[in-house]
Amino acid sequence: MPYYFDTSALVKRYDPQENGAVQVIGFFSSPVAVFTSVITPLEVVSALRIKERNSIFTANSVQALVRALDLHLLTDYELLIPQPQTYLEARRLLLTYKLRAYDALHVATALTITSAARIPPSQLEFWTSDQDQAAAATAEGFTVTLV
Repeated sequence: MPYYFDTSALVKRYDPQENGAVQVIGFFSSPVAVFTSVITPLEVVSALRIKERNSIFTANSVQALVRALDLHLLTDYELLIPQPQTYLEARRLLLTYKLRAYDALHVATALTITSAARIPPSQLEFWTSDQDQAAAATAEGFTVTLV
């Protein structure tokens, strides 16, 4: 089964203190490739920097975590570039569900994967820690793991 990770789930790989981090870190204990959007690395770095500004992480810790992220980008993640149709799908999702823009873009990107692979959404496992996004992804037919 293919996997899609939203930023809210993926950031838990880099912050073991977050709720759900044990499950995410455990998932990556075996080699597996996951799909995510090209925006995800930027969102992860942003989240880490916010933690630094809030004195949760030191600057050195954030630099080390960003280096780990960069390595994982080469080995563990398949980044998808949203196409025009993806943005139209995200707009539809925004008009249908209670979502923020980037959350809609993540669900739309996952829908693009299932469409390109000609598989039903139920055959892609969508990981998130956002309740509203999980509800939308479930309504769109995905198998959802809420962490």
